[in-house]
Amino acid sequence: MGKYFKLFIIILFSVWNISCYSSFMVTKTSFGVDLNRPMTQETALINQGNKVVRVRVDFEKPKWAKDKYYLGDQLVVYPKIVLIPPKSKIHVKIAPRIKRDLEDGEYVALLVFKELPLRNNNNQVSLLMNIGIPYYGRKGELRTGIEFKKFRVIKVKTGYKLQGNVMNIGNFSYSLNVKVKFYKEKKLIGEKTFKQGFYRDKLLEIKESIPLDRKADYAEVTFENEKFNFSKGLTFEL
Repeated sequence: MGKYFKLFIIILFSVWNISCYSSFMVTKTSFGVDLNRPMTQETALINQGNKVVRVRVDFEKPKWAKDKYYLGDQLVVYPKIVLIPPKSKIHVKIAPRIKRDLEDGEYVALLVFKELPLRNNNNQVSLLMNIGIPYYGRKGELRTGIEFKKFRVIKVKTGYKLQGNVMNIGNFSYSLNVKVKFYKEKKLIGEKTFKQGFYRDKLLEIKESIPLDRKADYAEVTFENEKFNFSKGLTFEL
């Protein structure tokens, strides 16, 4: 499941003072689960410092996800609060509790590890570290589809610009290769290809410049993903 997106670690810092700094890391940087056959997964928290680290594990909704696609209320993590001794590691398990009537598609949560102040720190202030890891799940039939809104190719000083809004109307997130080709008297005079990710049920604004020192008659723009057998093209008279 981790392959369908270029997944990431979000690190947020609440910084007051570094006099009593402690650090930890999470061994797994993303989770993906088949919601048709959900299974418990685990990761390890490693304390790299020389002080005890106290961490709370919880779920949050990513900013890009709509409430109805949030998976956090169908996941259980244990233990929820861990104490990690210096130079040691603790394992944490994540168990799906998926509703039977969940519709087909992709769902997401952010698994967040929040460092907590120690109870006996005598009011010493530390730098506390939070780590967020994406947790994706997919169920049933996956459908692709996009819609265009005010999408066009315009002439600019340096060439042309592809701009407008594209809506993912499929039931999961995926990336598409966008191919732009320019023609003069039916001959190819310029082209550009780039990859763009589309979140589920999310409107995306595209602004992509294409340098070209010649005036084109028309442009062809194609959005495609061979893995999902998806292709959709547009032609623009220039």
